Amino acid sequence: MPKEEDYYGLLEQVANFCIEGAEQLKQLLEDYTNVDLKLQAMENLEHACDRVTHLTISRLNETFITPFDREDIHKLVITVDDVLDMTEAAAQRMQMCRIKKPTEDAQKMSRIILEQAVRIHRAINALRDTRNYNVIVDECVEIHRLENESDIIMKRAIMKLFDEEKDAVEIMKLKEVYENLEIVSDRAEAVANMIQGISVKMS
Repeated sequence: MPKEEDYYGLLEQVANFCIEGAEQLKQLLEDYTNVDLKLQAMENLEHACDRVTHLTISRLNETFITPFDREDIHKLVITVDDVLDMTEAAAQRMQMCRIKKPTEDAQKMSRIILEQAVRIHRAINALRDTRNYNVIVDECVEIHRLENESDIIMKRAIMKLFDEEKDAVEIMKLKEVYENLEIVSDRAEAVANMIQGISVKMS
């Protein structure tokens, strides 16, 4: 009989990649030098995460016993991987839009993304024990709060753009940067929703 794989460990690996990607995004925005090298490092990280994601999905087809519903494992690993995909895409967008210098608001949003990634990892780790339901809820609630904070920063930043920036092209570029950063935060919130739903089934 196929053995039970350490799906928690695989999920934690993917979540840890998200933390690394968020750290790299934050470093990029706070020290906007050697951009090509930093973007390449993020791309390499994203590829490494994809390999673990694909491994997890492959093992689902070979394993008889899973710690929780195999469909939920499949959805969760893809959704967590998507956070890193969007993180890397947001970083790439900085270069594509030829941003000269990241704004303070963009830096604030990157710090929120990092905090969300850390809490995703904590929540996934807490899934190992059904007695951790309250811990999982607390982490997920905080991820939601952080997404709301990111959304407020984005809206205020865009309003500030229209009030102060006279160059229409610059407005368009920075608006796209803000929106891409907010997408990352939204994806993190989607992960929180999924983790909370899984914890309800397990408790």
